Amino acid sequence: MSETATGQLATSGQPLVYREGGIDFSGRMVMPDGTVRGGLIYVPDWYGIYDYPLAEARRFASLGFAVMVADVYGAGVRITSDAQATQASQFLRDNPRTASRRMQAGVRAFRDVVPEAPFLAAVGFSLGGFCVLEMLRDAPLVHGAVILSGALGQPDGDYAAIETPIRFHHGTRDVVADVARVTKIVTWLEAKDCDCALTLYAGAKHAFTNPNLPSDGDGWLGYDARYAGEANAATESFLLSLKG
Repeated sequence: MSETATGQLATSGQPLVYREGGIDFSGRMVMPDGTVRGGLIYVPDWYGIYDYPLAEARRFASLGFAVMVADVYGAGVRITSDAQATQASQFLRDNPRTASRRMQAGVRAFRDVVPEAPFLAAVGFSLGGFCVLEMLRDAPLVHGAVILSGALGQPDGDYAAIETPIRFHHGTRDVVADVARVTKIVTWLEAKDCDCALTLYAGAKHAFTNPNLPSDGDGWLGYDARYAGEANAATESFLLSLKG
């Protein structure tokens, strides 16, 4: 079972096409009904752009955010199986600077089309957390970031450059994204005076904020309604507190 639960393809969101490294990418834009309170780059899990991240984009748009669901694989690349997701995501893990450059290109494209956003934030879910953190190693292009069930890389000296405020939310029973690694990264960032914090959710599994996943059983994924509500509320509060 994947983090998508269904693997359904995206059916909504206006495309935002940009180019990096000779490859075209196509993010999906979701705009608020009224005034833009802020901009948000939502970076999804290893399935890329599909129904769940688009639903999250609409949720954040209801709060007043102009949202782009980032494309980290390339226009026309749509993942339909765990095998495809493993291969595509492993390329980014093996080439973290490529992941960073793709993220930077998406952020700059977003800024070009939503210049009125008073601040810009990022939310990274699972693999998306890895992509967000790698971008922040190279360029402080957002004013704050939230990483949910972050499947992160190994911490090293390059993280010393990160000054962007970050909030991490992670389940203690996450066997996909090692909680010890997340804890080590947060401790390391705090020692470098980065404004970051980690909230651990006792017994929560990987991707515990995704309501499309089963809430019981012995699988490695699982939705937890109470913890999801807490993490979502904390995420919204943090994002709305940001300033440009």
